[in-house]
Amino acid sequence: MEKIKKYIMPFVLIFVIPVVVNIMLCYMFSDHQIKEIPTAVYLGDNTQFSRSVVKYFDDSDTFDVKYYVDNPYEIEKLIVENKVRFGLLIPTNFYKDLKSYKSPTILTVYDGSQLSITSFAKIQAGETLLTLKGGALIKVLQGKLNLPFEQAKKIVSSIGIKTRLLFNPTRNYTNYLMPGFMTAMVQVGLVIATAVAVNREKRRSMITYLTSKMFVYSVLGFLSLMINIYIQTEIFDIPFRGNLKELMILTFAFTTAVSAIGMFISTIVWDKVKAAQVAAVLFIPNTIMVGYTYPLMGMPSGYQVVGKYIPLYHYADNLREIMIKGYFVDFLGDVKYLFMVSILFIGLAVGIEILRENILSKKKKEGEMVENT
Repeated sequence: MEKIKKYIMPFVLIFVIPVVVNIMLCYMFSDHQIKEIPTAVYLGDNTQFSRSVVKYFDDSDTFDVKYYVDNPYEIEKLIVENKVRFGLLIPTNFYKDLKSYKSPTILTVYDGSQLSITSFAKIQAGETLLTLKGGALIKVLQGKLNLPFEQAKKIVSSIGIKTRLLFNPTRNYTNYLMPGFMTAMVQVGLVIATAVAVNREKRRSMITYLTSKMFVYSVLGFLSLMINIYIQTEIFDIPFRGNLKELMILTFAFTTAVSAIGMFISTIVWDKVKAAQVAAVLFIPNTIMVGYTYPLMGMPSGYQVVGKYIPLYHYADNLREIMIKGYFVDFLGDVKYLFMVSILFIGLAVGIEILRENILSKKKKEGEMVENT
């Protein structure tokens, strides 16, 4: 019974928590897009055309017009109070100015404190307004110059602009976030479990003991990642377009590197509670540190060099790319780096333990010599 209890916590850390949280987060993102963004409108030009612009926004899945305000500054107040996240301001005499070729401006206001909402709303609003702008110009040309619809359309669209979003055309947030988030959860559970796994009372050969521990936890981490990837692809429809064999090799290389670092932490910090805390502090912020959620290219150039040494850097983006794009750039280079990290840290762990045992053995002998004299 005691032996079973010893393995319960590693099982929970490596399998149970990542699987449960993975399912919960995938379910949370199951709508794939941000919808029904609360919107406020200032309708300075109460014409049929201006009202049709607002209706176009309101009828879309992205925006939900909740407030019509009498003063443009009220939109800022509503955003401050978190009642809306997006504002649309149509100026006075908008349609009149449009017909007079005065180039009136529609102002869009975004809540910059919510960047995920802002980026999505900005894309959708830009596409909507571009469509409306084309339609409005066609109507003006028809009205002012008595041009047929097709001729007016050709003039307006004389320079065509088309956008093609590759690999994730629906801007699915689940595809973008979940591969890396899931990896981070498994990584933290794995490194904590390995950091407290060393039992110093039962020893075989030091190299055999630590390397066998590392191998066992590497396999457990590998299985957990593969199970979670299966859940994402089969249950939540995240695409997998890559080579399964390459993914499995890269995954095992990654979990081996994480396990080796966990073993190294355990040799430095003997207290298991403190070792778990150190492991958590070092690994929890990894998704940000390696540029998964905020790109590494946007960070200071000095840090960009440091960030590329973190093992998750060589796995998380690759996982997302092999799932969504179907390939990644430097498969052999990343696998080689991860195994080199494994060899380095397990070597350090073995060296530190052997050195510590030699020091303790020497002190013990010196103590026995003092007692004998």
